[in-house]
Amino acid sequence: MDDWYGVRYFSDTFGYVVRTVDVEALDNAAKQVADKWRLIAGRVEWSVEKNLYQIRVPLSDSLPKDYMLAKFTMDQRTSTELPIVPVDANSAQILKKPPVTYFRHPTTLNSLHEYASKHAPILSIHVSLMANCACVGVTVPHGIFDGTGMGQVVKALNCALNSIPWVPPNLTGSLIMADRLKKIRESECTSGPNLADVQSAFSSASIKNVFYVLKHVAWEKYWHRLKRGAIYLGPNVVERIVAGVKSQVAEEGKDWVSTGDIVVAFLLKAAYLEGRTAHKTITIAPLISLRKVLAETDPELEDYSHNAIITSALPPLTAQQISSMSLYDLALKYRRCIDYTRNVCFVQGYTKWLASIGGHILPPKGDIWFFSNQVITGVEKLDLGSETLAFWHWALPFVFAPDHSLILNKLKGGYIIDPLIGIRSSQWKSIQKVLQTL
Repeated sequence: MDDWYGVRYFSDTFGYVVRTVDVEALDNAAKQVADKWRLIAGRVEWSVEKNLYQIRVPLSDSLPKDYMLAKFTMDQRTSTELPIVPVDANSAQILKKPPVTYFRHPTTLNSLHEYASKHAPILSIHVSLMANCACVGVTVPHGIFDGTGMGQVVKALNCALNSIPWVPPNLTGSLIMADRLKKIRESECTSGPNLADVQSAFSSASIKNVFYVLKHVAWEKYWHRLKRGAIYLGPNVVERIVAGVKSQVAEEGKDWVSTGDIVVAFLLKAAYLEGRTAHKTITIAPLISLRKVLAETDPELEDYSHNAIITSALPPLTAQQISSMSLYDLALKYRRCIDYTRNVCFVQGYTKWLASIGGHILPPKGDIWFFSNQVITGVEKLDLGSETLAFWHWALPFVFAPDHSLILNKLKGGYIIDPLIGIRSSQWKSIQKVLQTL
């Protein structure tokens, strides 16, 4: 499934800012994980026969002495202080994102081609020891792991570091996902109601459309002065935002929505509070895991470590509609989109349509918001032995990635909403106004 969105070309780095860290213990934990979970100890290679990247997993009990299980690097930056904004249960604020160089060594790789050509370890860990904290970066190629798989890597590291028993995920064949999708395409089904929304929102990866996406990225970055940062909502703030919606659902017998749905709806309404582009069409695109759907007939796919994500889309909305809609109604539209997508019929129609346009899709010609809710994956749950002060996510190089691509994670019991590229300066100001009222 990595061919659909080009994830083979970039890597993901999770950045943990902590008070202190035991560098030697972390290094040993990474090696222990790779030695026990041999997928991590493997090497990416290109299969000419299968026309895809695969992982050559070493299964022998003993490995060569010079075999690198994981890449571990460290910088001493003890003369540099990292600006840290304290957050608590009642925080509702915008945070400044630190440089990724504190969390990634310059030699850290991105694409599967780089990993294969350099015969490099899959797992990379970088530590920067600062004057007031330690920055720990965990990097893996997105061509191998999506958010769920990355959560499995973090869980393994946490268990090894804190002497918690754990069992590595099962190894799966390189074609298990392709075989399951082939069965779905050949089954009899009627596509779900929101397939048309996806087809109208996204386009094929033609040269003309690629040029338009690059033009749009540049326009957002330079004309709208795209800015990086993140929004933090403490647990008490989230509870207050959610409480009104949940009580409305209970009292009026309305359909269920999740906390994540409400947080997404809250952010969108905050971004379009001032309605400067009232009649402009907005595409809202959740990234959705298909594991539960696929596991209905193939149970081993429920814990599948690799990419099992599909992009969906809500019906087109204008900025004015987003602004005027109730928080519940917008959250419900988001939830229904997810539910409609998580069925075999939608996946069948989607994969057939994707094959008909060349196997790749591009963002629409207009404003779009991508959302990936990683809360359930547990990627933030890495206990490094001291207080976690901040948590960040980068997808690199992602130079021409769509703007307004946001990742939802947890931090100190609250939500951190982290745009991978950034959002417009005007929208930051609008969001800030709303946060000040909480």
